[in-house]
Amino acid sequence: MHFTIKPVSFTCNLDCDYCFYLPKGQEQGMLTKGIMSDEVLEAFIVRYIKECPTDHVYFTWQGGEPLMAGRKFFEKAFALQSQYANGKVIENAIQTNATLINDDWCELFKKHKVLLGVSIDGPEHLHDKYRKNKNQQGSHKDVIAGIELLKKHQIPFNTLTCINESNYEHPLEVYHYLKELGSTFMQFSEVVETTPENTDFDHIAPNYEVKPFSLTPKAYGTFMGAIFKEWVAKDIGKIVIRQFESLISQVLGMGHHSCVWENCCPDNFVLEANGDIYECDQAVYPKYKLANILDIEKAANLGVIPCSVNGQKAANEENSISSLKALKASRLSAHKLQLCDDCKQCTYLVLCNGGCIKHRIDLQNGVSKSYFCEGYKELFKIMVPYLNTMVYLENNKTPYIAIKSLVPQIEASLKENPL
Repeated sequence: MHFTIKPVSFTCNLDCDYCFYLPKGQEQGMLTKGIMSDEVLEAFIVRYIKECPTDHVYFTWQGGEPLMAGRKFFEKAFALQSQYANGKVIENAIQTNATLINDDWCELFKKHKVLLGVSIDGPEHLHDKYRKNKNQQGSHKDVIAGIELLKKHQIPFNTLTCINESNYEHPLEVYHYLKELGSTFMQFSEVVETTPENTDFDHIAPNYEVKPFSLTPKAYGTFMGAIFKEWVAKDIGKIVIRQFESLISQVLGMGHHSCVWENCCPDNFVLEANGDIYECDQAVYPKYKLANILDIEKAANLGVIPCSVNGQKAANEENSISSLKALKASRLSAHKLQLCDDCKQCTYLVLCNGGCIKHRIDLQNGVSKSYFCEGYKELFKIMVPYLNTMVYLENNKTPYIAIKSLVPQIEASLKENPL
């Protein structure tokens, strides 16, 4: 069980063209949820810590732009975590566009050992095309100013890069730039948005138009493949790239790190500012609302009362809920298991499991297939010879990162015997 917490929901100081999240607020009339109330904040923190099954409790704060909740909000949140920790280890991560960071924020991050995730799409000329502020000016300079403050205060940060129409032709330029910034943990997120939007996974539109900023399917594999070949030759063991590490973990029998490629949707819930809980960040639509934290709290404190459970109004007391543990991403997981014939017969199914259901927008005999299928295959074709070698190394009690010294041999073999 994990939660992504949205303290300001759809409020953001940027106006990124490709944002998949803010349009949901516009369409559902939810842009005025405001800042999370003290009642919602405390109800969630108390219950999440208490019911988290491990001794480590991870709080992931996201937006919108979470820093728009203000420093006092986070001071309150961290104080509540300390108050109710009950011996558990509390860790916090904030995903931010970094434009609001100042010395005061850095002091707070440092004091509470907060890990920062910074959204940045590469150098200025690539980043600024789609990541603009409300005045339609590029945000890159402000992002860099925030990163420099994090460095000044020695606060660790990761990077999240959206692969889109502006940067997909420049994989190594983007990768080198992120390295120069000091990022040693990178995530890359493939961007596709359509008209109509994919909002109901039971009813996929037979036709759609891809929005201009979107990545083409094959471009994903080309972009990530180019980075992989440089990473495995030079940086494996020094720099973590989440997608690559997830695939390595999968072939070594330890499962995926990335939910996109898991064979079911894990319980990665979203808590909105008003207390509403959804099955996933990609599914903040009415159909996928599970409950509200305040209803759960009332049920726990007053005995079983009727409340909204997994998106359905309870018809009787037996269907009521009084614990976060009862929440399941059951509808999304059910969709994840519905695979088209191409997927069922695909050599790479064990690696991608059909991909994220949000991206399954291509219909095949009534069953949806990932828009990025071609790109995934392109990447896997590049990676598989290296993945097989890593499995061999680990089976012979050699760390898989030792593959770095074998890369010239693998490349020579592939030239002689191309796939």
